[in-house]
Amino acid sequence: MERVKVLVVEDEFVTGCEIQARLEDIGYKVVAVVNTGEDAITKVLEFNPQVVIMDITLIGDMTGIEAAEQIKKQFGIPVIYLTAHSDDATIEKAVVTEPFGYLIKPLEERALQTAIQMALYKHSLDQALKESEKRYRAIAELTPDSIYIINSDYSLAYMNTSAIRFFHCSTEDVDKTSLSTLLPADMAKQILSIVDVVFSIRTSVRETVTGKISDIDIWLDTTLVPVLSDEGEVTQVIGLSRDITAMILLEKEVEKKGIKQIEHNMEQFQILNDQIRNPLAIIMSAASLTNSQENEIIIEQAKKIDKLITKLDQGWVTSASVRAFLLKHYGHGKEI
Repeated sequence: MERVKVLVVEDEFVTGCEIQARLEDIGYKVVAVVNTGEDAITKVLEFNPQVVIMDITLIGDMTGIEAAEQIKKQFGIPVIYLTAHSDDATIEKAVVTEPFGYLIKPLEERALQTAIQMALYKHSLDQALKESEKRYRAIAELTPDSIYIINSDYSLAYMNTSAIRFFHCSTEDVDKTSLSTLLPADMAKQILSIVDVVFSIRTSVRETVTGKISDIDIWLDTTLVPVLSDEGEVTQVIGLSRDITAMILLEKEVEKKGIKQIEHNMEQFQILNDQIRNPLAIIMSAASLTNSQENEIIIEQAKKIDKLITKLDQGWVTSASVRAFLLKHYGHGKEI
């Protein structure tokens, strides 16, 4: 099994050699022992160690904290601080850089081994989390829907490319502002009111949000999902908005065309009624000229047809009333 590579950065030569000996005794491979921050960065680039033991006080212009910041930023390698000072000010400066451990001189072998194991374990978890975030971010960037993450103060933690494009903003806008300043006021108000509900009830909510963007009517099928902490509190809300404007407009157009088709059919019924009544009246008049059983049957059947035509007329009147209502309230149809 390949040994874990460790870089030791220590300003005292004797202490550095002692740490190297202890590490090698418990199975680690020390790739180098250096005493400056500049050399530490050079050796990280050369040997690619899996962990760095970093003394806070070093020879040269660069402190151990500054060197650790550079190593973390450039290489992402876990750093364990080593110092003879345990005062609050020193610890406070070190904590800001998010170290993977903190050891106090004189060094104990068990504490050293535990710190390295914990640093490697925590680093592996961080790497797994970053890989997971990369995968989810890649998925979010591929979708044509708008995806965004809203903090409890309504500021934006993230917007995918589709959301940035749809809402006509930039990546810089996302980092500097809240949802209410990026969206039109009416749409922002609707979404943020749903956000409040999600924070309150701690469950997902789905609604259709409407408004105008660049003076164009927009409909968004919007789902907001809570991000829960271990304690069950909502820390953020993830939003997914799908533009359903084309579908809504198509439905309205289909509905409008359907009503027009009904109007056309009723007009044809009215014309047909007139065309039937004229010859029907002649047939009834001719049958009335002479009294016979056959003529009585003809007149009886003609009356039945007339009743059917009357029902069609009543349907036409009803359709006309419906058309007037739809035209007045929904803008469908034409003047009667």
